[in-house]
Amino acid sequence: IFETTVLFAAIAAVFCMFFLNKMPLLYHPLFKHKRFLRVTDDRFFIVIEAVDPKFNREQTQTLLLKAGAKNIEEVLEED
Repeated sequence: IFETTVLFAAIAAVFCMFFLNKMPLLYHPLFKHKRFLRVTDDRFFIVIEAVDPKFNREQTQTLLLKAGAKNIEEVLEED
């Protein structure tokens, strides 16, 4: 009984982790963006979502430009 309890607790922990981390995320608005096609070829993306109350658009753009960003674009989620 003890081993079965540990097994079910581990399985429940994995499912709770997926639920709390909103995984698997099957869709993101960035997937439809035209520049996303080159991500796996020779580019990469940094996604900064603006839902954080401490988010500041100007400071974020300044930080990314200092880091050497080539393109900074705002992608809006469609309802």
